[in-house]
Amino acid sequence: MSEVLLREILSEISGIKQEMSGMKQEISGFKQEISAMKQDVSGIKQELSGMKQDIQFLKDEQAQIKQAVLETNERVKQLTDRQDNQHAIIDILSSRSIEHEALLKRVH
Repeated sequence: MSEVLLREILSEISGIKQEMSGMKQEISGFKQEISAMKQDVSGIKQELSGMKQDIQFLKDEQAQIKQAVLETNERVKQLTDRQDNQHAIIDILSSRSIEHEALLKRVH
């Protein structure tokens, strides 16, 4: 083989090596980016898990608040019924009191 041909082959091989080195660097960069993306996804998953827990906590609290509101409504209804009953009793007692006053005036 001629020396010129050998030099051309060496030059080609050197160029291929440089291209491969560049590709290796690019692949290494891609790997780093993928690793960073995996970390980001892991962080997002953790945040999502925390949000799910928060949502469940809010649902539980909402159920407790709903129960408290229902109990309060029932108590208010009971108090309203009692108050209505007491008003009726006061009306009756007031009528009787007026009757008694009228009787006392007649007696005197």
